[in-house]
Amino acid sequence: MSDTADTLPEGWPFFIGEAFVAALREASALDGATVLDNPVRLSDLTDGERIVFFEDVSDGPAQQDEGGKRVYRYNVGVVNRTEAARRGAHGDYRAAKRAVKAALPRLKPKGLIVNFHREGEIAFRLENIDVGGGLVLGTFTIGYRDPS
Repeated sequence: MSDTADTLPEGWPFFIGEAFVAALREASALDGATVLDNPVRLSDLTDGERIVFFEDVSDGPAQQDEGGKRVYRYNVGVVNRTEAARRGAHGDYRAAKRAVKAALPRLKPKGLIVNFHREGEIAFRLENIDVGGGLVLGTFTIGYRDPS
């Protein structure tokens, strides 16, 4: 057993998510929106005209796990219930996407090596869930090397 202290006891997925949630909360384009970190109940998404949420999806080895390469997946979603809900949801999603992308340099001081960051599938509806307005939900992946 090593005598060195674990400098990242919660692990990389937590650290990445924490940096992205902070960036969403600080984004001036999202001023006035409620930013949620991994909401656990549908009721968390029912209050407010503008909601932005971050959600951990998964973390696992890359397909070709060479030297600690991993892939972390997360969602960024927005709900907008303003008069122009569809337009507002798309605008808030673009602002959230820019905030998350701009936060990537926050990961470097801890030693994380990001190989890629990609936006994947985007959904505009969730099965059997009426959010009462516009919804945009994007899934993202980050390829990274775990230096520990």
